Amino acid sequence: MLHIGRANTYPGLVSAETMETGTKILSASPEGRRRIAQLSSPLMKAAVPLIEWATLPGLTLHYALRKRYIEAAVRAAMAEGVTQVVNLGAGFDTLAWRLHLAHPEVNFIEIDHPATSGVKAPALRQIGTMGDNLHLLEVDFTTQTLADRLGGLSGFKADRPTMFVCEGVITYLTRDEAGVLLQTLNDLCAVPPRLVCTCVVPAGSPDDNIGPFLGIYLKLKGEALKWRIAHEDVGPFFAEHNFDIDEIASPTVIKPRFIEGPLKGTLHRSEYGVIARGVV
Repeated sequence: MLHIGRANTYPGLVSAETMETGTKILSASPEGRRRIAQLSSPLMKAAVPLIEWATLPGLTLHYALRKRYIEAAVRAAMAEGVTQVVNLGAGFDTLAWRLHLAHPEVNFIEIDHPATSGVKAPALRQIGTMGDNLHLLEVDFTTQTLADRLGGLSGFKADRPTMFVCEGVITYLTRDEAGVLLQTLNDLCAVPPRLVCTCVVPAGSPDDNIGPFLGIYLKLKGEALKWRIAHEDVGPFFAEHNFDIDEIASPTVIKPRFIEGPLKGTLHRSEYGVIARGVV
């Protein structure tokens, strides 16, 4: 986000508020400061196109579009009465921090690994006073479950209309794990929840433009894309777990919502957005 925001290739795509908040969060840790310094490195600027080609072509633009798509979905849900937003695997995302200040009537919960929350929480406190409507919940999914941790959080209100954000997470789950997640979200809420998430098309799909070395990179990190699903299979799968689909949006659909004019570079097409809502 900071990379494409600084490049200003698409003015306004990354807001000044997002840039400022993201920079402050990263500046609070040695690793974050190292990454900020890399943004000004001529070598790194020259290397980004090669890194993207090898792993995820159009990656930096894709991240920015993905963030804008999710924020638009959350804001639309809030306008329709959602009063609780839960971000699963929030990382260093700034959405909850920014929105909780402007919408004290909405409850925001970020869920992430203790290693990430341990850096982000003090960083946010350095930025300003955290409102009572923002909660950072640490969950180690190797030893804990979402049902137990979120269900046991006093800040989580099961009777509130809730939207879950699941950005870049589902493809790292198996099909069965993804099904359990969807069912858990429904079970946690007294009111059928909403969900905005991202999915990845199957390998070999016409839209699959993942780079040739992503698998190697993920293997070195101890990660893997465990499950990929075609657009046409999303509806039936979500229906199995009591969710109706409101929208399936490919990057070619998302791009013109936030960028006017021609594309300057590659559009990553493998990952797409899904908006759904639980059914009784």
